Amino acid sequence: MKPVNKLLESEVFSLIREKNRSISGYQKLWSNKAPSKLAPLSHVGGIQDDILTIYVENSGIASKLKFIESTLLKDLNEGIQKEMPFANPIKSLKIKLVIKNSKITPPRYKSFPAQAKFALENLLNNLEDSPLRHRLIRLIKHHTNAD
Repeated sequence: MKPVNKLLESEVFSLIREKNRSISGYQKLWSNKAPSKLAPLSHVGGIQDDILTIYVENSGIASKLKFIESTLLKDLNEGIQKEMPFANPIKSLKIKLVIKNSKITPPRYKSFPAQAKFALENLLNNLEDSPLRHRLIRLIKHHTNAD
């Protein structure tokens, strides 16, 4: 247990905790100051060089936020002065689009109809041993339904 406590009390962990508190403070401020319809569809990613990064779900939200960026900056900086007096004012917003992973669909395997399979097997029976015959065998195995 002592090594774990020692790790949790390390300088790296204290920096991580401080960064987490900072981001959660900015997120709380963002939730209060951003328009009520846009706030749930966006979240704070962090602040670097006095530029606040906001992640949004789609380009429509991003364009609306870009349109009202100047008033948002003014409101956010007023909130920072009240709630986080030691934080620097925000110079600008960086709005980034988060692309959500769509549902992964399994690849559809190509298959021959039964009539085509029958015709290819007839052709296969009439061919002599050759590279064409071997390729045809592989084609039939790969593209037929598992009946």
